[in-house]
Amino acid sequence: MIDDGSRRPTLLQLPNSPRFYGAIVVLAAFLAVIAVFGGRGGFRSSVEPLPPVAKVDRIAYVGLDARVRSVNPDGSDSMRISRGEGFFTWPTWSPDARSLVFSSVVTQVDGSTRVTLFAADAISGELDELYVSEPGASGLLAQGVVHYPLWAPDSSRVAFIAVTSRGLTLFVDDLEDEDGADLILDQGPLWISWSPDSRYLLAHRGNDHYLVDTEGQISVSQLQIQAAPYRVPAWEPTGGSIIVASQDERGREFLTAARLKGDRLASTQSIIEVASNPAFLWSPDGRFLAVGRSPRFMYTEGGVVLVNQRLSILPGGNPENALEVDDEALAHFWSPDSTKLAYVTITRSRGVLRWMILDVYSGERWPLIEFVPSPDQLTMLQFFDQYAYSHSLWSPDSKALVFSGTLETGSVTASYRSHPGHAEPHIIVVGTGRNPAHQFIADGILGFWSPR
Repeated sequence: MIDDGSRRPTLLQLPNSPRFYGAIVVLAAFLAVIAVFGGRGGFRSSVEPLPPVAKVDRIAYVGLDARVRSVNPDGSDSMRISRGEGFFTWPTWSPDARSLVFSSVVTQVDGSTRVTLFAADAISGELDELYVSEPGASGLLAQGVVHYPLWAPDSSRVAFIAVTSRGLTLFVDDLEDEDGADLILDQGPLWISWSPDSRYLLAHRGNDHYLVDTEGQISVSQLQIQAAPYRVPAWEPTGGSIIVASQDERGREFLTAARLKGDRLASTQSIIEVASNPAFLWSPDGRFLAVGRSPRFMYTEGGVVLVNQRLSILPGGNPENALEVDDEALAHFWSPDSTKLAYVTITRSRGVLRWMILDVYSGERWPLIEFVPSPDQLTMLQFFDQYAYSHSLWSPDSKALVFSGTLETGSVTASYRSHPGHAEPHIIVVGTGRNPAHQFIADGILGFWSPR
């Protein structure tokens, strides 16, 4: 999915918090030395099992102490997911909301560092090690990102990207067996999406597209589509075709619908001409394709962000009768019921962002709240077209959003350091109606809603 973070934009400074920096020290140890054992090995955690989760509609979050917990949307019934001491981050719900995967960086007694992708059963609390980094592998996918996991829609498999001696490497793990993860592709950056039926994984790397058939013996086929500069391909929710950005023989760039027949390319059709680096997402019901267009680089506080100067909402992927939104959008996310698009705009205040809501049926839009994102939240927004498939900010009922940061109000400035009373980021839930209320449910750097 994600690139190596060398061009990672920065909008703000890190919070001035001893608890937060304690977690960062652990992560720094990961960057300094990796000396762990590879492979899965059928490991089962020896720690006491977690209490069972009796219901879903939960928010998994990363606290300022770098531990993973889950809570109810009102902040009640906090439950710890990660165990022991270390740096734990990026919890990722399975589509059936019965499991979570998360990254772990733990310093061992002998001073070595163990980097692990864990799976936690949300009912029994049992932990599995899905993957342990190989000796000598070091680095992050992006700021604060140790792994990128993406569950198959039926929750039977998880694809993930990790740093290995081969660079950014894609694996697929069938959770129903004990054979460990299969190595699929390496030498990333890699960007991925699952087919709706959970059989195929589509990967974009450089100028190439690969189709991974996970049924039976895993096979990889290269599709003959020349990629234009962009990140994440999109499966049509009905499963019949994929959307990619491609180049023609004259170097023009288009969004292209490619119809597949099994693992073969059957036909292609250009949808709309675009500039480089478009970002696009289907609505969950497949009725609309949201396309971020005309991107430009914006310099702010010593960093660079890629901002789309407009959004185009294409009914059925057809540019005729498109709904055009002229706001500059850093990121956009579909509501689960496909009626609304939440998007993030740049404000005139340095480092401050604003949540907006667009009703795609009426064309009306309205602001929700202004905020300064936590550094990890900003990472998600920068790579939103990948994270939209794996980490939901929307509530299952499409009535609220969760995010991490501090709020920009009359008494709160964008600077963490200048105002100690507002120095630490919060997990914030905000309604998406026209007069939204918000609530601080925890202190933390990342929060994600369960799919149901």
